[in-house]
Amino acid sequence: MKHHHRTILLAASALGGFSAMPAWAQSSDQQGANDIIVTAQRIEQRLQDVPVSISVYNQDTLDNNNVSNIKDIAAFTPGLQVNNRYGADSTNFSIRGFTQEQRTTATVGVYFADVVAPRGSGASFGGDGAGPGALFDLQNVQVLKGPQGTLFGRNSTGGAVLLVPKKPTDLLEGYVEATAGDYDLMGLQAVLNVPLSDTFKLRFGGERKKRDGYLRNIGNLGDGRYGNKGMGNLDYITLRLSALANLTPELENYTVATYTHSKSNGVIPKIIEAFPGVYASGLFPFGDLATAQYNREAEYGPWTVSNRLPDSASEIEQWQIINTTTWLASDSLTVKNILSYGEFLGETNLDLFGTYFLDPRVPYGSETSGSQVTGFAFTHINPFTGKTNAQSTFVAELQLQGHPSGGRLTWQAGAYAEISDPLGKSGVQTATFSACNDIDTYDCSFQFIPPPTSPAGLFSLGSINGQLSRTKFRDYALYGQASYDITDKLKFTAGIRYTWDKQTTDVQQLRPIAAAGIFRCGAPIGVSNTSGTTVTATTEFPIEDIYDGCHDIQSKSSKAPTWLLGLDYKPIEDVLLYAKWTRGYRQGGLSIFSPDTTQPYEEEKVDTYEIGAKTSWYGPVPGSFNISGFYNDFTNQQLLLGVQDIEPNFDENGNLLPTAPPSASIVNSGSSTLKGFEAELNLRPFEGMRLSAAYGYLKTKIKELVAPTFAPGSPYDTVTLPNVGDPIPNAQPHKLTLSANYTLPLPESVGDITFGGTFIYTGKFRSVADGADGVAVVDGETVVYSSDGAGIVPATKVLNLNVNWNNVGGMPIDAALFVTNVTKEVVYLNINENTSRGFRSALLGEPRMWGLRLKYRFGQ
Repeated sequence: MKHHHRTILLAASALGGFSAMPAWAQSSDQQGANDIIVTAQRIEQRLQDVPVSISVYNQDTLDNNNVSNIKDIAAFTPGLQVNNRYGADSTNFSIRGFTQEQRTTATVGVYFADVVAPRGSGASFGGDGAGPGALFDLQNVQVLKGPQGTLFGRNSTGGAVLLVPKKPTDLLEGYVEATAGDYDLMGLQAVLNVPLSDTFKLRFGGERKKRDGYLRNIGNLGDGRYGNKGMGNLDYITLRLSALANLTPELENYTVATYTHSKSNGVIPKIIEAFPGVYASGLFPFGDLATAQYNREAEYGPWTVSNRLPDSASEIEQWQIINTTTWLASDSLTVKNILSYGEFLGETNLDLFGTYFLDPRVPYGSETSGSQVTGFAFTHINPFTGKTNAQSTFVAELQLQGHPSGGRLTWQAGAYAEISDPLGKSGVQTATFSACNDIDTYDCSFQFIPPPTSPAGLFSLGSINGQLSRTKFRDYALYGQASYDITDKLKFTAGIRYTWDKQTTDVQQLRPIAAAGIFRCGAPIGVSNTSGTTVTATTEFPIEDIYDGCHDIQSKSSKAPTWLLGLDYKPIEDVLLYAKWTRGYRQGGLSIFSPDTTQPYEEEKVDTYEIGAKTSWYGPVPGSFNISGFYNDFTNQQLLLGVQDIEPNFDENGNLLPTAPPSASIVNSGSSTLKGFEAELNLRPFEGMRLSAAYGYLKTKIKELVAPTFAPGSPYDTVTLPNVGDPIPNAQPHKLTLSANYTLPLPESVGDITFGGTFIYTGKFRSVADGADGVAVVDGETVVYSSDGAGIVPATKVLNLNVNWNNVGGMPIDAALFVTNVTKEVVYLNINENTSRGFRSALLGEPRMWGLRLKYRFGQ
């Protein structure tokens, strides 16, 4: 029997002209690939001299394509993908198929001004990335592909995304920019640079943006916490202050402070397929209920959902202060000290599957608060005690850079420390298969009429789970890397890093043992000695008060070396050939809301073998061409696996115990291979014309899987495993980006008018590991709905267009018109596979949107 892999995973985990080209492709005709400066190796270097596969975007490129959120970058970058299941505020990245499961550390580090983003708490997605508003007033964005663990702060296996803000300059200057568009888009952005003296400069910046949601909600209620603005709306403010002080000719101090507050109604999936007659678990008529919802939504077009939560929300508040002191100790030694402190607060209150099942046999009640849920809740997460994320992060790094004058050896060495502490309780409460009048007292118990094929009688429906945690992270590392010029053309590089990581978690957890408000108190079954204690929620003693007596504290330490060995060869000045072997590592940890002792989980590792070439040329048709091929051997893989209670369980008196709800756990299970290549081409065929193309190919394969064992006394007996030989879920095999920009040959008195277009093709990919067939009885005949191909996200073709008029009439005014998704392509970001339960649902990308932008530049 195939089990319901993705459904169980998600429900249980909740329990607890643009291309990926060097930036010159979108900037002025005078700028070439050799002029782009990147910091992929923690020092400033020419893009074409760095033996790393990099995609670079400048600020003009981001603006022209209406990129206001970091998730949008992944749409254009081969090898880069996002998981935004919980909305744009809780986005995390994967590169080359290295995905991050919920409650594990990030596979891709996001760095702003050389410092990793503040952590999330591990209770849910969120943190570990850049929130809305991070993509303004930037020097560039750099996407580094492959393990970067030797030189970069936090260990990771997939790569890194670097956001490089513009530093204060010597000029008194700035700009004000206004944006307007459809869906009531309104935005205001301003930057002011002030040199107070020759040695002290300031730069201020801020952005405010609002936009109505692109998902129309036709639910009977559920306008969201922030009003009837639709689902997927934008509403954020971000502020930035930077100061640059040249204390002496050899001593520089650079400080950046950022603040972001974003609040929206969040995003939910929509029903994209329904299978009438299917009864989930043989009891619940989800197929018929889903069919009714599908028909209701179909009347209003594809970007329509049914929200049933009165206070659905996705909200973050994040701030960070970064201070970098650089001392040129001598002509051959630079000392850099980096300090940072930041806080991340997040709240997510959403339906994971987008179901609003209306049935007259279900008593709905009247909603007066967020604790009440009408309609049938397939899976609903609610941070009823405060936040789904609440975490602080302190980072300290000391870095030494050696560059002997006239010598063949350059080197870096340093020490890294990261201390992350909770700011309070964080966690979620989840109602599954329930319609609840009051979650706080678990008023979710009612009787549901079973199908004719089930035993006679009435069956209780629904369960609720609650988890809270406080988590501490401690991460320390020592590293060193050196490059030696064997000849003027051949260079050898070797680097090593040793990392020590520790996670300590105080977890509080309640799991239902009956549908009458009775719970098992304590931490994961088989771990806590309170696992036999039962408590009952009442109006006088609600669930929230019960948690204080349910604690279990656990910790997990892991450590490992990572390294880099590489050769660079430059046969001529504008050609770089390279080959390297890197070892990547991602720390082990605690699956804090795991159902039993399948936790803790161990560290994972990857060996990456990569070869590449970077070329550029001049002449009548100047351009550049970069290509890289890679092979990843991935072992001890961290997977989120669903677990079920299939076999009956009895107490010591032989009485049948209630079935435990489905759950999930992070386990180390097997190994995989990930291989492919990426290529980027830029051409300037004639004056004013710029052409770019980028393509990424990725093939992944699960080689081995080892099923985890269950602790003695655990009610769980079945684990859902993906199939050996299948691709890794959420790994995109094909991505192609084509871009063209043409600047009209006009006099300076008119200005520069550029027409641009970008086409993005993404091949189909599997978003879930497997599925199970749906079975129905219609007019006495058995109907089987096949799950073959279930969870396959279809290929998409998206076209963006823009027109830019810079220096309008010779004045310091820039104007722009942009249109994204011109053809209204329906883009599925992710598919939830529930064929065996009567439906499939999916998250949808944005439809066609357009906007106007006007910028006034002032000063020197």
